[in-house]
Amino acid sequence: MEALRPDDPRRIGGHRLLGRLGAGGMGQVYLGRSPGGLLLAVKVVHAHLAEDADFRRRFGREAAAARSVGGAFTAPVVDADPGADPPWLATAFLPGLPLDEAVAAHGPLPAPAVFALGAGLAEALVSVHRAGVVHRDLKPANVMLAPDGPRVIDFGIAHATEASAVTRTGHAIGSPGFIAPEQARGERTGPAADVFALGAVLVFAATGTGPYGQGPPHLLVYRAVHEPPRLGAVPDPGLRELAAGCLAPDPGARPTPERLLELLAPLVPEETDLHGLGWLPEPVAAAIARAGAETPVIAAGRTRLYEGGLGAFTRRRVLALGGAGAATALAGAGAAALLWPEDEPAAPAPARPVTGAGAAPPSPKPTGEGKVLWRRFTGDEYLISSPAVAGGAVFVGSEKGDLLAFDARTGRPRWRYSAGARVSSWPAVAGGVVYVGGSDGDVHAVDARTGRVKWRRPAGRTGTNTLVAGGLVFAGNDPVHALGADDGSPRWQSRGGTSYVSHRTAAGGVLYVPRSKSLAALDASTGRVRWEYRMSKGAGGAVVSGGVVYCGDFQGNQVHAIDARTGERRWAYATAGPVTARPQVANGLVFVGDRDSNVFALAAADGTMRWQKQIDGHVQGDPALAGGMLYVSAGVYSDGALYAVEAATGRVVWRFRAAKGTESSPVVAGGIVYFGCKDGYLYALDVRGGPGTVPPSG
Repeated sequence: MEALRPDDPRRIGGHRLLGRLGAGGMGQVYLGRSPGGLLLAVKVVHAHLAEDADFRRRFGREAAAARSVGGAFTAPVVDADPGADPPWLATAFLPGLPLDEAVAAHGPLPAPAVFALGAGLAEALVSVHRAGVVHRDLKPANVMLAPDGPRVIDFGIAHATEASAVTRTGHAIGSPGFIAPEQARGERTGPAADVFALGAVLVFAATGTGPYGQGPPHLLVYRAVHEPPRLGAVPDPGLRELAAGCLAPDPGARPTPERLLELLAPLVPEETDLHGLGWLPEPVAAAIARAGAETPVIAAGRTRLYEGGLGAFTRRRVLALGGAGAATALAGAGAAALLWPEDEPAAPAPARPVTGAGAAPPSPKPTGEGKVLWRRFTGDEYLISSPAVAGGAVFVGSEKGDLLAFDARTGRPRWRYSAGARVSSWPAVAGGVVYVGGSDGDVHAVDARTGRVKWRRPAGRTGTNTLVAGGLVFAGNDPVHALGADDGSPRWQSRGGTSYVSHRTAAGGVLYVPRSKSLAALDASTGRVRWEYRMSKGAGGAVVSGGVVYCGDFQGNQVHAIDARTGERRWAYATAGPVTARPQVANGLVFVGDRDSNVFALAAADGTMRWQKQIDGHVQGDPALAGGMLYVSAGVYSDGALYAVEAATGRVVWRFRAAKGTESSPVVAGGIVYFGCKDGYLYALDVRGGPGTVPPSG
């Protein structure tokens, strides 16, 4: 949970707000406390949606419908005010473990547990449909395994049955791989669509994957409409037969939830009690119990998060029903407890000069195994420049116009160079010289040891990243300028359109330059265009490995694999959102992040998806890959955390959240992750292991 920000409300509808839980497409979610002391997840609708009269009417109708849903295996809407400015909705706070994360961490469930889960979900659908509501997005992430049994959550796109048609023809709502064929085709969607989704969820619980395999969303939708479900991996014949009935292409041929209960009841072990954890495998039950133990409690007018001293990253989702959707609360695993006053948010860390005396403000603690080695205040209110590490030093630019150098091991300041203009770019280091571009268009070459300028040359429109390769410095974006690294002498200028200098790449004597609708391969020594690969709208960052260029199309929502010699396409993969970050490649996999909060691992040979993980925030900056771990920065306007993701599996190992979120790209050197944050600090996280968190040095 994150502390309230200065512009956040302190009360909504009489409920006191205690902190931020997360954000989604519909609004911001807060942890709240009712006047009677009940913990709530309070969803406040985004202002731009609140201004839409049609949205308000739909939100009011769906909130009223959701409030009428009862039953043991759903979660209640406690309060709502669709007419407020802005509209809001409050639901019960649910600790637990989502089904998708339980299966990812502990493997598929045994058949008896799947039958028990199916019975609980069927009973939940009976309650939902009895209230005249169709859920329309039942999927593993929306099934919460709670300490008191399974719960169906997230009615974010649920609709009353009398208004269940999809908004526009051809615009289906739901999650590919779990939506019914009629829903995918944009036809009217009734209760039978929820039964289809329930069957798909049971297949996932039993096998670890949905009935239509893995792949990009459009492929999963195509399979649901045109292909039979893939049930060969379902181990139990009875479960396989039941799932096949739920997944029938004809809605009329699927069983009702009431009929499902009749079919499942004889298959559930008699001693099973769904209002506890005994029906689940021991590792899953233990993880859920730990999540329940972390639930905030109210004591002496304060909210305290007891985090239990757990040794591993634990994720806890908090329910927000109705038109609001589900919020995600990430509960950190560590020995310390966070204590915030009831009436005031935790104060942000005060600004400190780089060399100032006195005690440092308290350092944020990472969740899991990343440990704060040191942090240094740069003198800025926020830091968005990405660092560079070389020769035992870390170099980073500042918005106030400085290039700063710190000791990589201790964080001790080494020197400060005044560029005279904002430096938000990545520094580039080669041959004992740091090269950086200023917002005034100049490139600065600075001695890495002393901080003294060696030369300074204009390079047109720059201010973003410089690149050094083959004795040349590449800067500017319209055109690209190539300067001699030793003296700054002009060598050549490119032709043929604006480039995006933040993502240039050089390899094998070739400079790969993203342009507005293409990726251009230029001869690094002359600037001559070797080939140009057309994209739908705009190229993002590129990386070269094994004779192949991997590049994102940040407006076309694709990742491209291009032959580095010929410029011919090898393959393309459709992502959920824009790919703004540079891919990373290792061990036959291509790692990609998009602005829809997804991190993918694709097979480098053919683009087949190996795993996909959703974080709580769009991917900001380029991920870093080291030691089998992918370090991903989430955007400051969402979760704002730095994530450590296991490269082989996609499992989130830990996350670190600073006071105001990350924005720079992380850099890893010698087992230490360096990154800048919007609180103005440069951070060094030790990821090599070891005892405890080292206190910050100031």
